Amino acid sequence: MITTLRQLLVRDLAVSSAPQDNNAPDSISTGRRQMLAGAPLALAGLGMLPGSVSASATGEFKPWDDGFIHLSDPREKFKALFRLERDLQDEGTALSTYQFLMYALPQGARPQPIVRWEGMEFSYFRRVADMTWRIHAHNVSYPRDLVTGEYTASAHNPYTNETLRVEPLRLLDDPGVLHGPKGYLVLDATTPNWLDSYHSLRIEGPLIKSEHIRPMPEGWPEMFIESGCSTVTREDFYNPAVTALPFQTSGFYVFPFPEWMRMGDRPGLMLGAWSGRRVMNGPAELPREFRERVAQETPELLRPRWEELETPLSAVAQEALKA
Repeated sequence: MITTLRQLLVRDLAVSSAPQDNNAPDSISTGRRQMLAGAPLALAGLGMLPGSVSASATGEFKPWDDGFIHLSDPREKFKALFRLERDLQDEGTALSTYQFLMYALPQGARPQPIVRWEGMEFSYFRRVADMTWRIHAHNVSYPRDLVTGEYTASAHNPYTNETLRVEPLRLLDDPGVLHGPKGYLVLDATTPNWLDSYHSLRIEGPLIKSEHIRPMPEGWPEMFIESGCSTVTREDFYNPAVTALPFQTSGFYVFPFPEWMRMGDRPGLMLGAWSGRRVMNGPAELPREFRERVAQETPELLRPRWEELETPLSAVAQEALKA
């Protein structure tokens, strides 16, 4: 989320096939970290970027401006990621909206699209140490029909010819994460081991593109990967006054079949391909239909849940911060 977004483990996608209330959300409890994708750096690091001075002065971007941005300082590398992903302020929120198509990839058969989702990721964070923030977030996603785009509660499984029950997804029990130059530490971690991730920045004409492969915590399915690419303008990237960058994002994740697909023991995977954007001025800028539905069903989720940050950190998290 999008990060996310931003985003589901197979064990959390399980939806019972028994009759249920159409408006009942999936119950989700997972150690998913809130990660979207990379971004720019402090002004001190900008001098190494190809063409940055001429681009800032003239607004012209030529083919030779393209190239990778290499940051050797872990703190500057972290700022580059966090400035787009969240905000360099001591405390803040980040809201993104996304849509993604979910595909089934059963072994020995042609992949097929199954359902579209529309959702938001709302994160809230606070600095808890030098260059380290504590982040919590919640997600809401509603299924939409592949053809009409209308909200739906069902989808067709082309491999079994069944009508599947597909319910709203609300991720409300994420334990949170610490994020700093050392990497990520999920707040329910049992050992103080920071997780690093693959992150690259590159210049593409008038744009900066941030590619980010999320680290997978212990206990996640073996066949799971999430990767995204976020895009910002060079004008915003080079402006140190912009502490939270507006971005467009796209990416994919791969995960095992969820129970609601009713694929039994058939081998295969699911693929989710998303696109989205950062919402810069609060929930009022979310897509209208989506915003109105959330306001009707769960209006409290259009606000940050600051109480999540009042829960004391575990001994493991405190040890990681001291280290």
